[in-house]
This record gives sequence, C-alpha cells and structure tokens, in this order.
Amino acid sequence: MNTLTLVSVFETIVILFAGFVTWRLTRHVRRLFQEIAPVGALTGERGPQPGDQCPVGPFMTLEGKPYRLGNENEKSSPTLLLFVSATCPLSRKMLTIARDFCQREHLRLVFAGDDRAAVLETFVKQAGVAEYPFINDATLGRALEVDKLPMAFLLSPDGAILSRGLVNNREHLESLLNAWESGFATVQNYIVHRRRNTHDIAGAARP
Repeated sequence: MNTLTLVSVFETIVILFAGFVTWRLTRHVRRLFQEIAPVGALTGERGPQPGDQCPVGPFMTLEGKPYRLGNENEKSSPTLLLFVSATCPLSRKMLTIARDFCQREHLRLVFAGDDRAAVLETFVKQAGVAEYPFINDATLGRALEVDKLPMAFLLSPDGAILSRGLVNNREHLESLLNAWESGFATVQNYIVHRRRNTHDIAGAARP
C-alpha cells in the first residue's frame, strides 16, 4: 500500500509538472506569435508609390481590346490590379485567392501580365477567372516598374495608387486593404503600427 501511495503521489506530481510546463509553453508561443505578427505585402522603393497616379491607359487586353484602369466619373469600388505570370506557381495560386478576396471585399479585379495571348488565355481558363479583365501589355508593367511577381496595386476609381506590394497569400491582400483604410502611406507602416498596439495591449494586460 505504501508503494502504491508513493506511485500515486509521484504520478500526481508528474501530471502537475507537465501541466505547468504546457502552460508556460503556451504563454511563450502566444508571445512569439505576437512578436512575429503576419507580415504584410512587401513594398519596394522602386516605381510609383501610394499617392502617385497609376497610368490609366488605354492598354490592350487578351482579347485585343483597349481597357482603361481609371475613370474619374465612375464612383465605384477600388480596383485590385494583380500582375501575374503563367510560369509562376505563386501567380497560379493567387488567381483564385484574389478572385475570392475581391468578391468578399467588393473590389474590382483586373489581372495584368506580358506573355503570349494563347498561354495566358489557357492560364486564366484553368484557374476559372477568364471572366475578369486581363491586360496583356508590357507598357503597364514598365510604367509601374514591376520586376517581381505576383505584384498587386490597389487603385482608386480615378487611378491613384492607394497601396501596393508583393503578395502570395490572402493576408497580404488584406494588408493592402487595411493599410489604405487605416490611412498609412505603406503596408510596412501599418504593420509597425499594429505591432506597437499589440505590444501596448500585452503590456497593459500584465500584472
């Protein structure tokens, strides 16, 4: 009986210790996620920046028709301009992510690229986004100095750049929208501000 009692006490101590360790690890993991909050879309220093005017065109689409990006008389939602490539795996993933994101946020969606029309037509059909405008004109990419993909620009109805950055997931797209709605010049400024608020809240919550 004494042996069984000692074993039970030992098991209880082990269980309590394991629970304490789990609680400590949970706190550390939570703090780690606060330190490495989701990174927003990466904004480079090259090319037009938020507040600058985006060239509005007209630019040629896959169908060979002229398309204008901005219209001062059109009081519509902002436009998400997404540069993609048929040879880029991330671009293929972002086609459907951008479609679903824009539908949810009520944004206009326009794709852009620079490749053979037949290749891009197959590309967008396979992704199920063939109904969206696709600008296939190298002039637009050069004007915006797009050198990496997928690159997204959030544009006002009159063609002004609201935010911009490299995107490879839904969170990056959300950061573009959040940066603009929060009034920050760049996504990075918005991320820094959000992290500071997170630290302030965490600090205030500590005893």
